This record gives sequence, structure tokens and C-alpha cells, in this order.
Amino acid sequence: MPHIFRPLTLLICLFAFSQCTLLKPATVENNSGVVSSELSRLLEANGPDLKYPIYSNFSEIEPIFKQNDGVIYVVNFWATWCRPCIQEMEHFDHLMAETSRKDLQVIMISLDKPEAIRTKMKDFVESRPLLIPTVAFTDNFYDGWIYKVDPAWQRSTIPVTLFYKNGKRYFNKGQINSYRELEGLVDRVR
Repeated sequence: MPHIFRPLTLLICLFAFSQCTLLKPATVENNSGVVSSELSRLLEANGPDLKYPIYSNFSEIEPIFKQNDGVIYVVNFWATWCRPCIQEMEHFDHLMAETSRKDLQVIMISLDKPEAIRTKMKDFVESRPLLIPTVAFTDNFYDGWIYKVDPAWQRSTIPVTLFYKNGKRYFNKGQINSYRELEGLVDRVR
């Protein structure tokens, strides 16, 4: 009789192990934990089979840069083809893991080409845990909108990161090389 319980025990263990999150990629909603209800709606996926929204006009994403609710916003511009962008992502992931979402919100805005949004970017986002809300932004007329993000952004190079809280703003050009550096940049707008 004890040998009958072994297969049953094994099946129960296999089922429990298969439910373990270590075996599955994170499937967090793109807007999970977002502080503002306005931003939460803006960050909802708006296309089939995507975990992120796609926007083609700056006026659609402009609310991301105008929150005035006492929360620190960290808005990073990146692309899948940008090696420094990918290298600094781990620091943003770390920041989100270490910080209460009531006090700080990180948003990643991809500047991938429109033809890469449903292929290369989709594969990239699906291959890594999605801890940070992500937006695909396809407006290639950079000179028409980058100064609206921050007047210091004179050229369309990435990565760049905007830090702001209410009326305090800091714009960082270039790669963030460490978590410690990122913490210091966040402190500039505290």
C-alpha cells in the first residue's frame, strides 16, 4: 500500500512545483501598482497580444510628464537596439524592488521603430520580468517633442531619464551606471 502513495505524492509535488513563480516569467500587468488612476489607464495595453500600450503622438503620453501628486516620477527613454539602455535597466528594476510604489513611479518609454514594436520589443519584454510599466512610443519627429520632455534634451540620443516631483525636475543625459548613481539622481528631486 505505501508504494501507491509515492506516485500520488510525486504528482502533488510536481503540481505544486509547477505553480512556483521561479519557473515562469513574470506576467505582471503593465500598469500594476501605478499610483495615479490617470496613468494606470494610460499604461494599459491597447493592442492585441501586447503587455504595453503603443502611442504615436506626444499629446497621448504627455500626462506622464505632468503629474503633480507628491510622487517622484522617473521616466526613462530607451530602445531594444540601445546597449547602454539595456545595461542600465537592472538599476531601474532594483529601484522598483526597493521602493514603495506610493512614493516613486518608474515608467520606461521605448523609442523602438514602429516595425519592431510587435516583434523585437514584444520578444524583449516577454523574455524578462515586467516589473516596470513600459510604453512603446513611435513618433519619429523627435525635434517636435523632445524639448517638451525637457528643454535640456537637445539631441535625440538615448538613454535619457527625467526625474520629477511636483515642480522639481532633473534631466539626466546618458547611461546610469550603478544603482547608487540612480539613487543619487532620485534624491535630486526629493
